[in-house]
Amino acid sequence: MDHDWRYVMVETENSEKEKLIDIVMRTRDSEEFLSECLESILNEIPVRKIIIVDGGSKDRTLEIASSFDKVEIYVKPDMNLGQATRYGFSRAETDWVAVIDSDMILGKGWFADMKTHMPGADAVEGCRVEHYRFESHIECNKLRYGVFGQTIIRREPVLDINLDLPHGEDAAIKFNFEKQGLQWKKVDNYLADHYPKIQGTTYRRTGTIFRPYAIYVPKRQQIEEGHIYRQYEMITKKQAIARLVIPPFRDAFRAFRARIWFCLAYFRIV
Repeated sequence: MDHDWRYVMVETENSEKEKLIDIVMRTRDSEEFLSECLESILNEIPVRKIIIVDGGSKDRTLEIASSFDKVEIYVKPDMNLGQATRYGFSRAETDWVAVIDSDMILGKGWFADMKTHMPGADAVEGCRVEHYRFESHIECNKLRYGVFGQTIIRREPVLDINLDLPHGEDAAIKFNFEKQGLQWKKVDNYLADHYPKIQGTTYRRTGTIFRPYAIYVPKRQQIEEGHIYRQYEMITKKQAIARLVIPPFRDAFRAFRARIWFCLAYFRIV
């Protein structure tokens, strides 16, 4: 009888553990929204551990992270983003892992909604509200490639993927999942708010500079993205050419429209 009771206890403990989710978070000088991010995770998700892989923060990131329960911190300044992601998965133990970015704040009901899409899937990617774009609600389910930051994914398949990448690790994982016949669901869940670190007109993580009519992307980032987009079939060749051709015409038209009446008036034509 005692043996049967112990068996029931172990079975119950295992069942409860299966419901928990490990979190993987990559940080580097992420103090600005980290506290709100961690609070939202603990409020929304049945967390086992929050695994933080830090790239060598110089601000209060580690201090803030260590003040929360269920947080494990690994400082890995020599790892790129892809390597840090895979390392985080190697430290996780749960069947499902949530990859949450440190500048993401989950809204009420985020996990409850995502959970409904998990049966029959191997990864569930939610949408997010972007707080640095004019079109804040991006239709993420129309993108061919995977996007991390608000994603729940099975742990085991990720461990077999080479992720030596400066970025684009999410696209690489989705690409490999699909090659293995695994299902990646994109769902219309707009219960995550994205607050990237932008100072003035510069996105600090990548060095991208936003202007009213143009965006400057550093040469190194363009080359890295070009290789990654082609390798993981993130866009078609036609879409790649459109990226080169369409923006200059569009920006020129916007600039012309913004100044045409001023010039006509200046030269007394109108």
